[in-house]
Amino acid sequence: MKLDTSRLSRRAFLKIAPTGTLALLLAACGLGETPPPPPPSEPTATPLAISPEPTARAFLTAWQHGDYPAMYALLAPTVQAAITPEAFAQRYQGIFAEATIYQFEPVLVATGITGPTRAAADFDVLYKTRLAGDLRFRPRLAMTLVDGNWMIDWTPAVIIPQLGTDNRLRLFPRTSTRGIIYDRNGEIMATQGAIVTLGVVPGQIENEGQVQALLSELLGQTPGQIKAKYTDQPDDWFIPIGDIAFETAQSRYDQLSSTPGVAMRERAVRSYPLRQTASHIVGYVAPINAEELAALGERGYEETDRVGKLGIEKAVEEILAGKKGGRLAILTPEGQEVVTLADIPAVQSRSVTLTLDLPLQRACEEILGERLGAICVLDVATGRVLALASWPRFDPNALTNELDVQKRLAVAAQPGQPLVNRATQGVYPCGSVFKIVSMAAALEKGGFTVSSGFNCPGYWDTLGIRMLCWKRSGHGNIDLFQGLVQSCDVVFYEVGYTLYKLGVAAKEELLQSVARGFGLGRPSGVELDEAAGLVPDNEWKLDQLGQSWTPGDTVNLAVGQGYLLTTPLQIANVTAAVANGGSLHRPTLLLQAVDVTGTQPPQEFGTESIGALPVSPEHLDTIRRAMAEVTTPPLGTASETFGAFPIKVAGKTGTAQHAGKEPHAWFTAYAPADQPQVAVCAMFEEAGEGSKVAAPAVRSILERFFRLG
Repeated sequence: MKLDTSRLSRRAFLKIAPTGTLALLLAACGLGETPPPPPPSEPTATPLAISPEPTARAFLTAWQHGDYPAMYALLAPTVQAAITPEAFAQRYQGIFAEATIYQFEPVLVATGITGPTRAAADFDVLYKTRLAGDLRFRPRLAMTLVDGNWMIDWTPAVIIPQLGTDNRLRLFPRTSTRGIIYDRNGEIMATQGAIVTLGVVPGQIENEGQVQALLSELLGQTPGQIKAKYTDQPDDWFIPIGDIAFETAQSRYDQLSSTPGVAMRERAVRSYPLRQTASHIVGYVAPINAEELAALGERGYEETDRVGKLGIEKAVEEILAGKKGGRLAILTPEGQEVVTLADIPAVQSRSVTLTLDLPLQRACEEILGERLGAICVLDVATGRVLALASWPRFDPNALTNELDVQKRLAVAAQPGQPLVNRATQGVYPCGSVFKIVSMAAALEKGGFTVSSGFNCPGYWDTLGIRMLCWKRSGHGNIDLFQGLVQSCDVVFYEVGYTLYKLGVAAKEELLQSVARGFGLGRPSGVELDEAAGLVPDNEWKLDQLGQSWTPGDTVNLAVGQGYLLTTPLQIANVTAAVANGGSLHRPTLLLQAVDVTGTQPPQEFGTESIGALPVSPEHLDTIRRAMAEVTTPPLGTASETFGAFPIKVAGKTGTAQHAGKEPHAWFTAYAPADQPQVAVCAMFEEAGEGSKVAAPAVRSILERFFRLG
């Protein structure tokens, strides 16, 4: 049962036990047996009363609906004279809030008459709490006969038996400070700060004017606004009035702590010392919403908590936050403990070390500049993410800082969608970069060899439509190997057409099958929000466009155009898999989790191979050699950028047309070509040719990585 503890208006499930024989039920509950009817010759002293069960049902049903007026209407007149409707509702709400109850399930067990004007109903109730675990009780509804109707002789013991009439409930929470996020070198990316909530305990106020003046000065609220917040609130409750910075609370601590009625509660807030750097990776925390609270409530989260909303903060929330606990006790009015109802220890949070190399991350962000796009850097042997840059970025502090709501709203309204991580969530056609996949399909599925010959006059018109090569004068006679080196479109138009025809005969979409084997068309598995991209096929086209797949669709796909959509991280992962000999890894940002108390050993996060590329070692070696020639003069499309580079680089350029705008510029590479260590993919939105824009960016990144110059 879900329970809105602020209004108590959601339904809680009520189960009613089968009535059965009243005497058996009463015996089961210890209420005693119904006395047998007196002999006919002896008149009864009191007329037989109606059953008390409908009253018990009505009370519990009203409770399940959060209908306090209906519950109050069933109270005996003596009870109503002792408590107002408002105080009655507040008693329930206060107990539920203090115990962090978010779900409850009452089950009526038995009802019975215990005297001429007395009756009782026993019910079982299960309370699910956020901090104290599950609580089970069997309260009793005492009833009295009033004008022929059964009414409830209510006390707080109806909620929790040990409360009796005057006792109170108190939760002593146990919390766990949120863990720190570090890069691989130990530099702090996210840590804990603090904020202080100022409030009042109405029953402790001695000088109301003094309290209001002090809070008005610190919070910028009028005395009237402050008074309105605690008026008619229970005397022993902490009533929050407003928040101040931790530093302010420290500087005024003596005055605040010595003013009767003023109380302070410190609360941790998240701090991001790097500001915009790596913001999409580290993410941010913000107030929990209703959906998150429903999912995380059993881990001790409350309405006032904050949770990870993006990035690593979201991905490893359970590790960073730990789990709250608490001791729930019943106290006398004098503060003496009567009984401990529950005692749940907290689960210690852990700090997380990432695979990210912040100096390299800063270099990638500097090279990307304020150009829409993304840069990804992976360790080719493990899939560990070394850098992941995206523009535009954001300052996480603006999204988590409670004291600056307007600034938080302004970030969300900025153009360019700064909260979108273009490295993992941006989807684009990748142009000629896809020819790596098409060459693999040609060799594995299409019957082509490395020396298969083609003729490129600068166009291809086999389908009756002239499709141009990027080199308008044509490449002339050219083989498959040089087709990749020189990125000849005509070669791959022909490859795509052949794969289509063979696929029709085999009843298989050959190029799409190989593309999926390279990890395209599905999330990579990195610990961040990401898009799946799209490897389009006949089923997708029929579903989305109502049209069948055509030969031209495969021809377009073979050069990385048409409906194909990829993310920069997917292309970086393809490149890393080619570089390492064909093992496709799940990219990961997690290196280690450490118990901040030092009582538990560190948790090491491993790496994972999620499959092998669908290419034989021989064919993969051919692709690698061709990619190495891409950066080699005089014919390689990136030779102008890398011809004099001191380390041999293997790569592929891409210039992806879209929507009649400037093309997206791509370059993906790994280095050194003969002993690969690192894979880099750069993509710039609507920036022009990959060889002119993206390739120089990758060169600059490799210079930083290998510490050249």
